[in-house]
Parts: sequence; structure tokens; C-alpha cells
Amino acid sequence: MKKGILGLIAVAVVATGAIIGFSQVRTAKDGKTFTGMKHGRGGHGMGMGIDLRGLDLTADQQAKVKAIFEASREAMKPLIADMKANHQKLADLNKTVFDEGATRQLANEQAAIMANMIVERERAKSQVWAVLTDAQKAKASELRSVKRERRMMNKVEKTEATTPQQ
Repeated sequence: MKKGILGLIAVAVVATGAIIGFSQVRTAKDGKTFTGMKHGRGGHGMGMGIDLRGLDLTADQQAKVKAIFEASREAMKPLIADMKANHQKLADLNKTVFDEGATRQLANEQAAIMANMIVERERAKSQVWAVLTDAQKAKASELRSVKRERRMMNKVEKTEATTPQQ
């Protein structure tokens, strides 16, 4: 009796694990599946403006890009923490009386943090770009142009849909 109950529990645990595992796999629009890390806005590329899907990276390139992303993520952690702390200071600062000088100082600190974040993102993007072959760079540029055109068309369509007709 106990063996039967333990067997049933074991099957339930394995089934639950399988369900959770399958729920972690996402499907891309092209039907291919990919798992794991979040890559910022718009998919692979950590929000750097480089979409690496479809570039057929070699295993060596994938390892190099992964190392670049991890190093950049580590470099960004203190900047993100500083940004959050500064944002909290700004929220707490003007709860009672507006202090323009202190607000301006915090705004300048926030701008400096953002500048450092932009520099880090561009550094990582440059390092990833250096890993790509000329053919991959050309394909990445083409994909970026297509994506930009698609975004512009969507903006036009949204504008036309929300603009009252005369």
C-alpha cells in the first residue's frame, strides 16, 4: 500500500516537473523554439539593437557573445542599483516641499548614470559586432532595416486608426 502511494507521488512529481519544464519553452514567431535567458526588448541581443536570431552563429561565436552579455550584465548591475536608489531619493525628496536645487542635483546624477549605461550598452554592442562575420553583419543590418520599416508602418497604422476621419 505504501509503495503504491509513494509511486503515485513520484509520478505526480515527475509530471509536474515536466509541465513546468515545457512551460519554460517559448516559441518564436517563425515556429522555432528557444529557452532560457531574457534578452531585453525584442528578443535576442539584450536590448542592444542587434537581433542575433537568424544569423547562424557558430558555437564559438555563441560562446563569445554569451561572455560579452554576461560581462555587460555584471557591469550594468551597479548602475541599475544606483538608478533605483536615485529614483527613490527623488521620490522621497519632494513629498512635502519642492526643492529645485536638490531635484536638479538628483536629475544630473540620474543623467550621469544613464550616460554610463548607454556607454556600457554601446561597448557590448561593439564587442558583439566584432564577433560577427561580414555576411552576418550585412544580414543583421538588413534585419534591422526590415524591423524599423515594420515599426514605422505600425505607427502609421495606429495613427490612422486613432485619428478621427473628416
